[in-house]
Amino acid sequence: MELEFANASIQEYISDLCDIANSKNLLQKKIGPLLTKATKKRIDHLKVAATFQKYLDFRIGSPHSLTGNLSGNYGVDLDSHTRLIIQPIPPDLSAEALKICEKVRIIGIVDYHGDKNEWLIA
Repeated sequence: MELEFANASIQEYISDLCDIANSKNLLQKKIGPLLTKATKKRIDHLKVAATFQKYLDFRIGSPHSLTGNLSGNYGVDLDSHTRLIIQPIPPDLSAEALKICEKVRIIGIVDYHGDKNEWLIA
């Protein structure tokens, strides 16, 4: 699947994460080694999935649709409280559109549990 990014900051973090040979460890410095490792795994899983529906079918990271101010996005578990927020980019969010969706936008990394959203990367 193809990835795009909500903004240049997120792109910088994820591009650095994926460029192992030249990495400056930007994400690790920001969120620590455990969340960085989990983020790398989820990004790799997204990249190898042919479509968003295929990614959902594998249930890796317990992807789940979000509501409220994050409606239209999906949360993917990084740990018990932290989620990678992604947005499928199909024509609509119907089951048929998700089956052919080949692109997602990385929105950020957030702890949205409790009374407020704590964005770690946005």
